[in-house]
Amino acid sequence: MMTKEAKNSTTDRNPEELKQQIDALIRENKLLKQENDKLKRELDEHHNGSFKKRYAVKILDTLPDMLTVFDWNEKGIEIVSNESTNHVGVTNEQFKGTHMRDGIPDDAYQIIHKNAERVKETGKASTAFHELNVNGEQHYFENRIFPIDTDYMLIMCRDISERVAIQKRLQKMKKALDNVSDAVFCVDKTGKLTYANRQFRKDYALQDSCIGMNISNCEHLWTSKTLDKRIKDIKDNGGMLTYNSNYINKESAQTRFQQVTAFSMEENGEDSYWFFSRDITDVINSRENLRELNQLLNAILNNIPICLFVKDTGNDFRYIYWNKAFSDYSHIPASQAIGKNDFEVFNQRVDAEKFRRDDLKVLMTKEPLYLQETYVDNTGETHVVQTQKTLVNQNGKQPLLIGISWDVTDLKDVEQELVRARIKAEQADRLKSAFLANMSHEIRTPLNSIVGFSSLIANTDDKTERKHFAEIIQQNSDILLQLISDILDIAKIEAGTLEYVRQPMDLAELFKNIYEIHENRMKEGVKLILDIPDDKCVITEDKNRIAQVVTNFITNAAKFTFAGEVRMGYRHTPKGTDLFVKDTGIGIEPNKKDQVFERFVKLNSFAQGTGLGLPICKMIADKMGGEIFMESEVGKGSCFHILLPKREASENL
Repeated sequence: MMTKEAKNSTTDRNPEELKQQIDALIRENKLLKQENDKLKRELDEHHNGSFKKRYAVKILDTLPDMLTVFDWNEKGIEIVSNESTNHVGVTNEQFKGTHMRDGIPDDAYQIIHKNAERVKETGKASTAFHELNVNGEQHYFENRIFPIDTDYMLIMCRDISERVAIQKRLQKMKKALDNVSDAVFCVDKTGKLTYANRQFRKDYALQDSCIGMNISNCEHLWTSKTLDKRIKDIKDNGGMLTYNSNYINKESAQTRFQQVTAFSMEENGEDSYWFFSRDITDVINSRENLRELNQLLNAILNNIPICLFVKDTGNDFRYIYWNKAFSDYSHIPASQAIGKNDFEVFNQRVDAEKFRRDDLKVLMTKEPLYLQETYVDNTGETHVVQTQKTLVNQNGKQPLLIGISWDVTDLKDVEQELVRARIKAEQADRLKSAFLANMSHEIRTPLNSIVGFSSLIANTDDKTERKHFAEIIQQNSDILLQLISDILDIAKIEAGTLEYVRQPMDLAELFKNIYEIHENRMKEGVKLILDIPDDKCVITEDKNRIAQVVTNFITNAAKFTFAGEVRMGYRHTPKGTDLFVKDTGIGIEPNKKDQVFERFVKLNSFAQGTGLGLPICKMIADKMGGEIFMESEVGKGSCFHILLPKREASENL
């Protein structure tokens, strides 16, 4: 506070003096400020100097490196780091005054010496690397030399053995990766290549100097958008991703396929992305070839007319293959059989049990099984099949059972037919032999009658006797003529030379003519009746052969009918024209009906005839495309039919 005297003295002064006084105060204040700043700096320096002094030793003790001070003549001054960092075998006390070459091996000394000379010449810090044996183990060190002043230098020696070991392992890994067939590369998040093995460089025709280039510059590999998507996919899949891709090989100019496994890894705080690409072109091609081969094999197996199936013996004999022929044959789709066993596939349990027994037999004996079996399919149809079952071994697994079956139902039918035909042929041969043996009798009987009565007719003058003898001669002549005619017809039919001439004919007129011929030849008490429609009936057939058949029917009917009637005629039916001859004779026993149309068969050995008439009628009916059949009841008579198919009048043979 200003005093009263100063205040009075101030008011007494003039403005000039006051201004001078103010200027003096300003200068004084400036000087005071400068002194204050200086004092503050000194205080700061004092405080800082005190921190360094207080913590310098602790800082040095916490460093993992061995810190030594040498003069430029390479004599030890002091080890300034913690005792635990000392790895040269000389205590801190012994270190002072010891020459550098006396503390370490010569090879290490030479490296450090050259590094120190380089620092001395350049005045700048320098780094070198050397090795030392510490406690029986080889260690690697990095020595950094710093110039302190013109008298001293600081050597910082750091143990880098672990880093060197990692680098060596990394080099081994890179060397190994250079010798694998997979293409391996690594990129950072920007797409810059940080590693690329030999196979990758070869595939994309890259130089060894490609490290550092952006992956998007590798032709036909990636764009920046693709990289972003790959990185996103890797992150979305928990840091690992597997996918397939293709590329054009620069060396061969061919499209190659690859399977890529990618994963992310953190390196120095940054994410890097490794890609391992395996060439699967051959696998793809092999798979494609195998697929085509399987398609071809499947097409073949599905188009052969043989049923093929495969069962897994290690899984309750369940079906693992069932071809199309088997599906068509059994009426069971493969989709309803695959994965199931026989008990689940077939409706008839007895069939499934039979199949299982056969399968177990093959599995136990290890021998193929050949058998013929009968089974009923799901539609109720019975089949006879020839089956072969055999085992196919699998490495380390239960064997597969392969079966092939082919239908022999028709063959069995043919076989039965052949057996029946053989029996029938043998029977026919016996009958033929019997027929030929009896033929002399059949021929001699009418000939003897003709010869005998011819002699008698020449030696008698009685007109009644002559007439009677003439009738006997005529009757036996007709029998002999019919016998010879039948033999000739059967021979012609067997030789295929029997003539058929189809032409329009009036069936009604033919039946009337036949009726007139046989009307007066009936036995006494037997009447021949003509039963035909009133209208005219024109058909196209062989007139003589129809007459032969109808005449044979009438002759047989007259032969075995002793009372009643023989009715002849025809009827129009939806199937064609039915020609018939019906009698009231003795009839035919049921067990002999099947033999009626067989050759050389005589149902009545005492009746005249060769037994060839009805077989000839059957052959004629077959030739005309017709059907021959009979109806009979013992004691009531028989009815023989021939059904002629419908034909237009203009049709010719």
